[in-house]
Amino acid sequence: MNILLIIGLVLFTCTIAWIYVLFVTSTVNENEKKEPQKEPIPDNPVDRCKKLFEQGLHAELQRYAQRELSKNYSDVELRRILAQSLMASGNEQMAIMHYEAILNIAPYDIKTQEMLAQYYSTNGPTARAIELYEQILMYDSGNINAVEMLSKLYEQNQNYEKAIEMYNMILDAEVDEARITELKYVLADLYLKTDNYEKAYDAYNEIHKADPENLEILILLADLAYKNKYWQDCLKYYKQIVSIVGDDFEMLEKIAQLQTTLEDWEEAIVTYKKIISLEDTQSSNYLYHQNELCNAMLKNKQYREAIDLLKDLLAQNPKETSFAFTLAQAYTMIGEFQIGVNLYNKLLEDLPPEHGEIIIKYISNLICAWAKNLFQKGEYNQAFDKFFEALKYDEENDEVYYELGRCNYYIKSFQDSIAHFKRAIAIKPQESRYYFGLGCAYDEMGAIKNAKIAFYDAINIDPMNTSARIAYAIMLTKELEYAQSIEQFSEVLKYIPDNADTLYNLALAYELVGDIERAIKYYKKALEVEPKHKEAKHNLELLLGEPYNQGEEEGYIDVVAEENTEENAQIQDTKEDIPKESLNAEENIEKANDDEVKESLQNSLKSQDEAEEPLNSDDSGNSMFS
Repeated sequence: MNILLIIGLVLFTCTIAWIYVLFVTSTVNENEKKEPQKEPIPDNPVDRCKKLFEQGLHAELQRYAQRELSKNYSDVELRRILAQSLMASGNEQMAIMHYEAILNIAPYDIKTQEMLAQYYSTNGPTARAIELYEQILMYDSGNINAVEMLSKLYEQNQNYEKAIEMYNMILDAEVDEARITELKYVLADLYLKTDNYEKAYDAYNEIHKADPENLEILILLADLAYKNKYWQDCLKYYKQIVSIVGDDFEMLEKIAQLQTTLEDWEEAIVTYKKIISLEDTQSSNYLYHQNELCNAMLKNKQYREAIDLLKDLLAQNPKETSFAFTLAQAYTMIGEFQIGVNLYNKLLEDLPPEHGEIIIKYISNLICAWAKNLFQKGEYNQAFDKFFEALKYDEENDEVYYELGRCNYYIKSFQDSIAHFKRAIAIKPQESRYYFGLGCAYDEMGAIKNAKIAFYDAINIDPMNTSARIAYAIMLTKELEYAQSIEQFSEVLKYIPDNADTLYNLALAYELVGDIERAIKYYKKALEVEPKHKEAKHNLELLLGEPYNQGEEEGYIDVVAEENTEENAQIQDTKEDIPKESLNAEENIEKANDDEVKESLQNSLKSQDEAEEPLNSDDSGNSMFS
């Protein structure tokens, strides 16, 4: 019995053990089925790091890569993966350090340059971003992304000139019309920031053509036209603005000012009347605009109408001194000088003492104008009395001394003339006219060297004083300095290319130095400008050895155009869009003149039969002032 029990227990134990073995084996097999075998880790460090990156095991990757880089510092690809891992795990500073290390190893790695440039452009320093994008463009000039980024970075750093250069490159490559318009706006704004008003004007003009009713652009164009002194364009734009917004008071004021600048007095009168009609009579500018209206009337020679209006205004506003000033000027313009003097003297009594000096100068100038008027009428004694009366008011009035110099010149009192011109120069040494007058007086005295110095001083102060330059050239010719006189006559022709006398004198100077070919050409040019120029025709026929008929001449070569094309082009450029208050060519040659007494060179040089005196001034007695 006991044996059977023992055998049963053994069998039961074996069965349990067998069942346990089967269970464990099946569980292990099941687990083996569920857990796939790990892939073998690559032996190549770069590949291994890539695999770790894909698996997101950044900590393991970074430890491994750092260990491998300590063995091989210049492994660019391994360092790049490490930098990417550091960036992905938020360690940007360390990542950037490794990217910079890559550039130290491989300076031309554009991929790394672009990554770093983009990072620095966002996070700074922008100077490093600019440096990197500039390097990229050195190797890849067509990289439009680099150009785009640089344009923004330059603008951000206020390097507007460089920004303009980049934006222009983008504009050249752009084809989308909307983007092109956007770029034009950006460029126009940058031109404004660099005070390049000419280019800003051109840029906004292009925008305006596409959008002519854009009021903001019109206002900008008007402002830029004003800054560039394109007065006609400025006036046009202001009128367009008024046509859109109506009679805007501020715009009308600007229009009136421009019309005054352009000396369009009739239109200025109309505009000022409109301004006054819109203005509150209690406005601080109301009386000012009334006075400006009267001034425009005077300029338009509406003397009596202006005087009547000024009288009414002065009666209503007896303390408004501007009306008294303008009224005094009006009476002066119609030759009623005494009334003008009386008005100024009344102002002298009424105004505070601190204003007295200004009034005294006005009185002195008015009496000087009175004296000039008397001299023009031939009333010399009364004229001189008035000149000295003007000096009693203002003994430092340089204009009075200048006029005294001219008047003494006409009556051939050259010593007095010289003394007065010198006094004018002493008071105002930078006035070209005064030296010109002094030179003319010295010339009449036969003091050629002194005359030459005075004329030289005149053109040194004002190179565009062609009267003085012509006179200086004549002095050079008289002293047989033909080469220098040719240079001066040629300079004159840059400003007044169609002056027959200057062309004749230049031809004569060339003849005297033996350059017959040029002499002939300039004589022909003089005759082309003035067919009845007897001296030019006479000298030309002597050189040709036969009669000269201008109509038969063919194939004429414009020597002036040949020799001075570039200079004339530059001068022409400067004459465009210049307002009328600036000097034009005709005003230049008579810079020292006024309406009362014309100053010009007449018959400046004549051909002479005497070999010892080939050039001389006019023997008829006509002076440089005539």
